[in-house]
Parts: sequence; structure tokens; C-alpha cells
Amino acid sequence: MSLIHYCVVLILILVYSNSALGQDDEVLMLPNERTTLDDCHLRFHKLLATSLPKPAFGHPAHLKEFAHMGAIGWTQPNGTIAWKCGGTLIWDNFVLTAAHCVIDTENQAPDVIRFGDLNIETTEGDEYAQQLKIVAIFRHPQHRFASHYHDIALLKLEHNVTVTEVVAPACLWTDEEVRFKILEATGWGRTGYAEDQTPILLKVALKPIENEECGKVYRNVTDRKLRLGLQPHQICAVDKKMDTCEGDSGGPLQIKLMHNTRVTPFVVAITSFGTACGLSSPGVYTKIAPYHDWIVETMQKNGAMVPNDVYNATFCALRYVSLREYEDAIITSRTPDYVAVDTDRRHMFEVDGLPSYIVQLAWNGETNDCFGVIIDEDTVLTLAQCVTHNRERVSHIIYSNITTIKVSRIHVHPKYEQGSSYNNIAILRLQHFVNENDFDPACIWQDDTPSQEVYVHGSGRRDINRLLYSYDHDNSIDSSITILAPRVRFQNNSSCLIPKRYLPLLRNGLTKEHICSGQNLFLVPKSCDLVTGAAVHEDFYRAGNTYPMVYGLNFLGRECGFGEHSIAIGMANHGEWMKTILFSNYKTSHDTIQFVDTDHQEGDSCHRHDGRPARCVPISRCSRGWKQFLSNGTIELCATSSLACCSLNDIAETELNVIHPQLAGCPRLVENLNITSPRGSLVFIGWLTSKGMELRCLGTIITKRIILTSASCVGDEVPAAVEIEGNSGTQTRYEVDAILVHYAFNATDDTNDIALIRLQDTLVWSSDLFPSCLWTNTTHVPLVLSMVSPDDTGNVGLAKVVAMYNTDCQRTHMYDVQDSQLCARNPFDNFTCNTRSDQLRYDSPSSVSYIVGLSTDFDECEHFRYTVFTRISSFVHWIGMNI
Repeated sequence: MSLIHYCVVLILILVYSNSALGQDDEVLMLPNERTTLDDCHLRFHKLLATSLPKPAFGHPAHLKEFAHMGAIGWTQPNGTIAWKCGGTLIWDNFVLTAAHCVIDTENQAPDVIRFGDLNIETTEGDEYAQQLKIVAIFRHPQHRFASHYHDIALLKLEHNVTVTEVVAPACLWTDEEVRFKILEATGWGRTGYAEDQTPILLKVALKPIENEECGKVYRNVTDRKLRLGLQPHQICAVDKKMDTCEGDSGGPLQIKLMHNTRVTPFVVAITSFGTACGLSSPGVYTKIAPYHDWIVETMQKNGAMVPNDVYNATFCALRYVSLREYEDAIITSRTPDYVAVDTDRRHMFEVDGLPSYIVQLAWNGETNDCFGVIIDEDTVLTLAQCVTHNRERVSHIIYSNITTIKVSRIHVHPKYEQGSSYNNIAILRLQHFVNENDFDPACIWQDDTPSQEVYVHGSGRRDINRLLYSYDHDNSIDSSITILAPRVRFQNNSSCLIPKRYLPLLRNGLTKEHICSGQNLFLVPKSCDLVTGAAVHEDFYRAGNTYPMVYGLNFLGRECGFGEHSIAIGMANHGEWMKTILFSNYKTSHDTIQFVDTDHQEGDSCHRHDGRPARCVPISRCSRGWKQFLSNGTIELCATSSLACCSLNDIAETELNVIHPQLAGCPRLVENLNITSPRGSLVFIGWLTSKGMELRCLGTIITKRIILTSASCVGDEVPAAVEIEGNSGTQTRYEVDAILVHYAFNATDDTNDIALIRLQDTLVWSSDLFPSCLWTNTTHVPLVLSMVSPDDTGNVGLAKVVAMYNTDCQRTHMYDVQDSQLCARNPFDNFTCNTRSDQLRYDSPSSVSYIVGLSTDFDECEHFRYTVFTRISSFVHWIGMNI
């Protein structure tokens, strides 16, 4: 290979590598080998069927979530409506807004308001909307347009709204103290500096800050409207993470308060003004509480039959309780017409049922009050103190209260002593997988600084924890016991209040492995007893989904940590021990890296432990050394962790594995073709029979004359032709010249199941005939993939699968899963079906389709949760050599 040719190839590799990764932070990638416990969001990734579009700096609201939210509009001369402000329905015919919203820049008053519509610029969802005229405007008497003070007003509607689940008044927070840590703002406002107004109703979480701190931002602002500084009737809030810009003026700043398994919105303040976006600066809001009397009196004087205590928190919350949303924890799915709920998942004193990832332990049919947490399909984490009961070792776990699974192995922390409160942790391996379609394991927290609000599990009397489902109150006595999930807060060692009865068990005091949690208010006796071995946890949002994150396992406490706090064994301090049990061939951290000479720099000769000639090169140029590090945790480094002491043979082998120019240039080629057909690179492979052409399996075009497919598809018999379907539905047939099956293909264990087909004629690229690109990343694959499958009629189906670690497949696969193979699973079912010519593809954000895997000859899918594919990146060099 000439020097010029070699340089061109390296440039193509760089371009191809960047394109293959997509340069997109939203693309989730799975490494080939498992090296961390912090991968729950990847191993058990949840695919959502559909979701609303998500404009910047906000999350779309759903239809019932803000039934009080209205868009205030100005009818234009051409009949259109300009929606410029937001408002809050607080009575059947009264809306609360900002005083500065009662006229626009042209000194015109609004004349219309619209409720029950998420998207104000389309007809989607209009069947739920109610649009009414504004007949009267009442601006606070102390408000002046020349200032930002007393920025509050009421709008009277032409008639009462029809109160429904999607249009209903909010409550008002009338307490002067705003003690909430997080509030929500909603509106159709701008989502970024100088950005257009979004037509979709957005919500954003804001953190209230002290007026003194907020005032520092505005102190140097030359604004005559704020000449007196911030006043007590104003409140500041900011979202430091998202640099949130202002929402609709006049829109609500609110809190949802839970009651009776429902949530009711309480409006705390009204959006008044803020500074430019992108500066993490606070917005200023007009508090409701100082204007409570004015609001009520104004409505009463103008025809509203409202009592003086109309905004008493209890009365208001119960007024429309049957129309209010269920609390988020119990909602399982939502459509514009229907909300499905699971009452076993209720938030804050949920009644009836533990989460699915918590299991009870059993000893040959006998149970006690010990539980554990499922962290994998065949693994349970529990307390070491729970392993033995009446001198018997735990034999089974009980899942979902009915399913019994035998325990096959028990691993107790080696430093645990019976009766001790230290190293009180154990791992149980199960004889077979938990068999649930909606399998939802708990994730293991490995950070030292967990969030402040979490949940524990307890049990208590049903009557004093009864939750209200309707207007009816049930005051009957019911001492039966139900499962509860109260919300608690982490406490530090100095604030932790340990019941005296437990002090003898903590002779060395609290250590880093302990978690203290609870609330400082007490519960009625017998309200809640801690579930031993259950989780201190919270729902953790990551990679577009929510997962239960376990911080620790509870083992000491009374009243579920209310009043006096409870103690748990934390996960963060036991990560290394857990890895030795959960990971195959795991080496502890002090064995993972060896520096041979810290003075050696890139290009220097170095000496390996095996005596082979070596040189210091970037780890990326030493593929075998990197694979060795991933597999057994050992690697020899030079001056830095990015330089490997790599044998000269390994360097030469790596440099030989240069991607063929035709393969390397594929992404740019496809991008320039402006493709119009999603299946323009797919072909059906056919054999001539007595009945004509028989199309048996699927292939994919990778160059103008080469088709890639599975060796198990073609076998030893050369196919006659391939057929390609164009945009018009017509089939074009191309005759086959020869086939090449990988020399190491093994039909028994399906290794090296890959083959090339060479066509007699050369293809001509077009917008509906183009190659698939090869996924060349040897260390990672995209997490979410599309499985392309042919059927008997010549049609192609598409299904989503998720990539898994090979060690996951190994648990059910009858043969050793090789590095050249790729594990995947159907995330929606207990088994994964594929045929021998299926393909795994990844569609990048740049509209380039990459082929990532080829199906092996796998026929017994109904018995397996996982399936194995041929990993394309392992064969890029072989493919290039044979083009």
C-alpha cells in the first residue's frame, strides 16, 4: 500500500468513525463488556411506544395535567387570534392573570381565552377545548403599568366553563409562607432567547430562591419598573440546570398537592417578569397570598357565588377530587381519552402491594419478615442477617406474592459476623429467571451523594392509612395490615436520631456504609413498621426512562423512620465486593492497571512482562491489549492511562485492520444520495427450483457488487440471483457470480456466521438504490437497534430490540458466546424470535443506516429471552480483504 493510499484510508477512517458514532449525545451506546454496576439504564432500557415532541427547555404537558391553564388571546383584524398571555381558571367563570396582560403593546385588551388545548396552533385535541369571550377585566387598584408591582388581575368570562377532567379550576395557595422546594411553571412561552413561542403547552420545574438573593440579580438593572426593589408580595424562582426562559406572562407558578390518591394544583404565584434567557437568571412572580381577600371580594362583587373560605386548602382540594389527576406514581399509560392506573404503585402511603422488584425470602415453605431486592433476572440482593432463619439457609424467594423460585447459590459478605450491623449484605443467585413480561429490576446506586428525598417500605393498619378514591369518606375500623411506601429524607450522622433500643447493635457507631433516613414528624402508633431487607429507593430518570434506584437495604428502625430514624446498609460502599460476585473474571481495582515506566512517552520502546518487543502507543492502536483489559482487567501502561505498552505484533495487526476505502467512504456516499426508499439497500436472495425462483433469505448491499448475508442462509449452494424492490414496487433481478462463506463458519455453534455474495453486474447508485454502511466500532454498539425480518410473502418487518452484554446471553446459550457475536433481546416479551437472515440495523441521526449484526440460525426462540447475532465490527477487515 502506498503512503498516499494509506493516508487517504486513515482520513476515511476518521470520517467514518465520527459518522458511525453519530456525534449525537442522545445516542445510547452499550460497551461490549460489563465493567460497571452503573448500567441498569442500559441493560434494562425501556422503549416507549410514542411520545410528544419535546421543545427545548421544557417538557410537554398532558391534557389533564393542567386543566386550569388557559391561553389568553387577542382577535386580529384578519380573524386570527394572537395568544400572548396565560391565565389560571380559579372559578367557573373567573380567570387569574398578570395585570400587565390586560393590554398589549397596541393598547388593546384581550377578548378571548381558551382552555383544554395543549397545542394552540393545530386542530389536534380541539374536541376537548373550550373557548370563551372575556366580558370584564379587573386590574388590581394599586397596579401601575409603569411598575412591576401588584401585577395581578381577574378576567370575567361570558359564562361558566363546563367543568370536565380537562377544564377545571385550580386552588390557590393562601399561606404567606411558600415552603415548597420545587414549583412548576407552565405556558406556551418562548423556549430560548429570541426563539419563537412554542405552540405546545410546556411545563418546567423551578426552584424558589430568597428575594434577597434574587434582588442581587436585579439590583444593577436599570429598570424604572423596579425602582423600589423586590417586595414581599413577589417571589423569585430559577432553574439553574436548564437556563429556563420565561413562560407565558400571567401563567401560573404552582404546586401539586397530593390527597386521596389524587393531586390538586395549588397556584402559588403568577408569572410577572424575568431577564433574558440563557443566563440562569430568576423569574419574578406575583404571590397569590397577599391578594386573597381582593380576589374573593372582586369575584363576589361581580356575580360569583363564592363563600369567603372558597380557597380553604381542604375544601378546595375536595371540591373536584373526582376530576383530578391520579398521582403520577400510579399512572401506567395515558391517552387523550383515558388514563390507566395501577393502584399497587401508589405514592406516599400507598396501600396494597410491594413493588415488583421486592421479593420475600422463604425457608422450605416457611417465611418471616425478611425481604430482598431483585437487581437482575436471576439475582437478589438482601441482608446477610436474612440468609439464615432457625438455623436453616434461605431456600426460595417469593416473587409477586405467588411465584416461588429456588435459590441456587448464596454469597454472604466475607466480613459479616452474625448479629452485626456491619457488612450486613448478601447476594442470592436464582435457579432460573424471573419470568415476567414487564420485568423491572432495581438499579444499584454507586455514588456517595444520593438525593435528599427517597422512599422506604413499611406495613401498617389499613384504616389509618386509607386513601380517598371519591367524595365518600369511609370511617369504618379496619385493623388489617397493608403495605406502605412513605417518602423519607436522608439524614446525616449528626442529625440521625437512632432509637435507643438499637444502639447496642451499633457499637462502632454509624460508618460510611450506613444510610440514615426518616422524617422529623411522628406517625400515629402502628401506622408503619419497616419492611426488613426492602429498599431505600427513589425513581431515577435516566436515558429517557424512569428506573427504581436502590440506595440501601433497611434493617433497623421503627415507625418507618418517622420521628426516630431508620438505618440501612448502603450500596455505594459495597460495589467492589458485588462486582466480584456479579461480573465474570472480575479483578479488584488494585489489579487492573500496571505502569511499566512512567517516564516513557508515545513512541518510546518499552518492556512487557512477557519480554516481547513493545512500544508506547495510544490504546486505540493496541486492540488486543484493550480487549484484554476489558476481559480480565489487566493492561500495561506507559506514562499515562491513555498509552499502552503494546507488543509490536499487536500494533502491526491493528494497523493492518485498516478499513477498505469503499467501506470507509460509505456514510458520506449515502448522505449525498438523498435517499428516498428505506429499503433501498435490502435484497432478497433466491435459488432456482422446479417451481421457479425461491426467495429464502435477506441480504444487504455493501458495495456495487457485494451483498452481505449470513453463512447459514446461503450454505454451500450458490444462489441464482438477488431481487431488489424499487420505489414503484417493481422488482429488479441481478444474477449472482459467486459466494464466499467465512472460512471458520461453524454451523453447530453459529460462530463466524457471515458470507459475501458477488454479483455479475455492477449496481448504479441512486436515491432508492444504495449501500448499507458497516458498523465498525469494536468496543460499543448502539443500545437500541432495529431488527429487519423478511416474511414468506417477500415483505420486510421491523421490530425494536436492545443490545445486551454477551454474558447475558451466555446464561441461556448452550455454546460459548464469542467476542465476534452480539447479544440482543426483545424488550417487550419474555422471548426473542429471529430467523436466519434477520439483520440488526442502526439508523443514525444523519439518516445513514448501519448494519450492526446478522442473525444466526436460531430456531427455538420460544425458550430463550435472548438471542445471538454475528457482530459486524469483528468482520470488517475480513470483508474488506474479500471485496
